[in-house]
Amino acid sequence: MKKIYKILYLSIILVLLLAACGTGQDQANHKAGKSDTPSYHRIISLMPSNTEILYELGLGNKVVGVSTVDDYPKEVKDKKQFDAMKLNKETLLKAKPDLILAHESQKATSGEVLKSLKKSGVKVVYVKDAQSINEMYDTFNQIGTITGKEKAAKALVKETKNNIEKVKASIPKNSKSQKVFMEISSQPEIYTAGKHTFFDDMLKQLKTQNSFSNLEGWQKVSKEAIIKKNPDMMISTMGISKEDYKKELSQRGGFKDINAVKQSNIESVNGDEISRPGPRIDDGLKALKDAIYKNN
Repeated sequence: MKKIYKILYLSIILVLLLAACGTGQDQANHKAGKSDTPSYHRIISLMPSNTEILYELGLGNKVVGVSTVDDYPKEVKDKKQFDAMKLNKETLLKAKPDLILAHESQKATSGEVLKSLKKSGVKVVYVKDAQSINEMYDTFNQIGTITGKEKAAKALVKETKNNIEKVKASIPKNSKSQKVFMEISSQPEIYTAGKHTFFDDMLKQLKTQNSFSNLEGWQKVSKEAIIKKNPDMMISTMGISKEDYKKELSQRGGFKDINAVKQSNIESVNGDEISRPGPRIDDGLKALKDAIYKNN
């Protein structure tokens, strides 16, 4: 069930981005702390990364609703859940929100519903689609400004930057750059991350090569294309164990000749930590770094 939810979350991101192209109190409150008085008191967050930012800024008790795929921090399980793919005006209004944080790409998928909510007096803000770590900092500040938590947001940016620099400084010196394949979905089709994606930026930060940097955005790839790329390492973000991922790869014809498979350079990382451009990204980057440089 956990695997299904993780894949569902990534699927939502894929659908939203493709559509956009066509048109304690808080578990994680330790980083930022409280500062300014928030302008809003009943917030609905329609993207897990935005929810995590709200909690990190000390606004967890102001959150009254989240998406159906939100799972962190643990307190969100007690919040009203909304299907971000099928927003319903009446259902949202029942929660009496004064602020709705939507993802930028939802202008394309749910624009009419959200526009109607604006007319009903609800503040609707589209949070930027962060495609890199630097752009993620912009979303921290954007949400901080909206909610009156500017100081806390700046503190969160500063601490996250410092933590990320520590991760980058821990990369083994003189290590050989590897070609890495990131598998974000395998059923019914294999998907990976190309350039101008958060994963691609993370790989660059870690001084490695994305096997499919020639592609744009989140893309479906064939088994034959993966074999041809011959990555040095293969990493799953699907919420399965390394052993299960190895087993899955062993059942794919032709994969036994891929360098990563021959050298057993196969890993699995927490997809939530590295796919959500939010406060846990420093932990996600460290986990990815540890996986890539495990033999150094």
